[in-house]
Amino acid sequence: MTDVLDVLVVGAGFAGICAGKMLLDKGIENFKVYDKSDAIGGTWHHNTYPGAACDVASHFYCYSFEPNPNWSAAYSPQPEILAYIRHCAKKYGVEPKVELGRKIERFEWDIVNGLWTAHFADGTRQKTRMIINGMGGLHVPKFPNVEGLGDFSGPAMHSAQWDHTVDFKDKTVAVIGSAASAIQIIPELAKICREVKVFQRTPNYVTPRNNKTYSDAQKTLMAKFPILTKLRRLMIYLESEFIVYRLMVQDKILGGLVTKQVHGLIKQHVKDPSKEAHLIPNYTIGCKRILVSDDFYNTLSQSHVQLIPQAVNRITEDGVESGDGTLHKADILVYATGFDIDAHLGSVELIGAKGVSLLAMGKAGHAAYKGTTHPDFPNYFMVTGPNTGVGSTSVVHMIELQVAYIAKFLGTVLQGKCVAPKRQAFEDFNTKLQEDLSRSVWASGCDSWYLRDDGKIVILYPGSARDFAKEHKRVDWKHYNVVDVPA
Repeated sequence: MTDVLDVLVVGAGFAGICAGKMLLDKGIENFKVYDKSDAIGGTWHHNTYPGAACDVASHFYCYSFEPNPNWSAAYSPQPEILAYIRHCAKKYGVEPKVELGRKIERFEWDIVNGLWTAHFADGTRQKTRMIINGMGGLHVPKFPNVEGLGDFSGPAMHSAQWDHTVDFKDKTVAVIGSAASAIQIIPELAKICREVKVFQRTPNYVTPRNNKTYSDAQKTLMAKFPILTKLRRLMIYLESEFIVYRLMVQDKILGGLVTKQVHGLIKQHVKDPSKEAHLIPNYTIGCKRILVSDDFYNTLSQSHVQLIPQAVNRITEDGVESGDGTLHKADILVYATGFDIDAHLGSVELIGAKGVSLLAMGKAGHAAYKGTTHPDFPNYFMVTGPNTGVGSTSVVHMIELQVAYIAKFLGTVLQGKCVAPKRQAFEDFNTKLQEDLSRSVWASGCDSWYLRDDGKIVILYPGSARDFAKEHKRVDWKHYNVVDVPA
């Protein structure tokens, strides 16, 4: 047990590094950033699959305080994003505050002293006055609930746990899934594999990425005139706010135009009528995550890429059995099946006021006030908490807004106060939140990872980035209980 920290930060990805910089900017040195991984980078350290990139343009998928004129392309690949995060950690002095390989299993609240105790997997403990949880949601791999999951005899891997020792050249690979990670992986595998078998349960809307590389001259110009990167960032922001967001609120005219565009792309690039018919979604655009790619439909048109538009029935020793009972043999199996959000939200146990347990709450615990605080957990703040996800803008932008909001509590907490939202404020906020989400495109009838089996959406924020900024501009202290730590 070491001395008491002022602040303990969980996670060394975009959120944790941003929180660390904020603390240093405020003159707070007595803090640590803990991460269970062996390196800084969060999601972008773990996801190293072929073709990994972000679907938000790079000049907006970065911190506003650290514009990067040297992105190689409009949508830069994973290695560049990872290098950027590590660059920021070093430049802003956060790197020395990071301790890696430190998995936290639970936090316990000591009401007598107004302190949290972090219990690490290695048996060590650390006390702190305040917690900033910056764990990202994309770090607990989700596997399909099918028979024979461990029966495959060949190499098998999840997209978030890519095995770079496996040689895919001239092999037959089965890819289970056809969403965000799959549409990046499949074109890369198709370049080297003998055959690629794509198992698609539901088709997605895939819009053009329109990616372009930046020349050395363009990068030099942006470095010389920083206003150019700021203008580029502003353009992306405005597009996300006034075009992409309109799809989230079911703008029928815009939705119709984009739907027509996607249908046109499928017809243009996929010449096989049998494939084409299975790629056209039958739900409202935006209900499931809108994907971006310049080469997915082209790849599916290739003769050695097989589209199997069925759910998986079971995994066998030598392949995958589809829903109609057909066995599709493969040398390698790739699960591009996303992440387990429920497991993420409960990945660290919290024992709060009066012994309340987050895990014991179950799904009822997957809620927060303004995505940041909870009545049962004083001085505990989340950066990417429940209902802070976005379908239309940059999560890095949202992270900055939320970290700035958390900064407003620092003085109160570090002066010896215990802060938590009032129960009524918490309940009223979440009731309205779910009402707003029930009218969103995500609740329009499709089956997506956004929508929980009880009908609630605990991932996404229903408003725009402007709404989020307004909501987090100031602390409405009348909605918080602020009490002194018992003497």
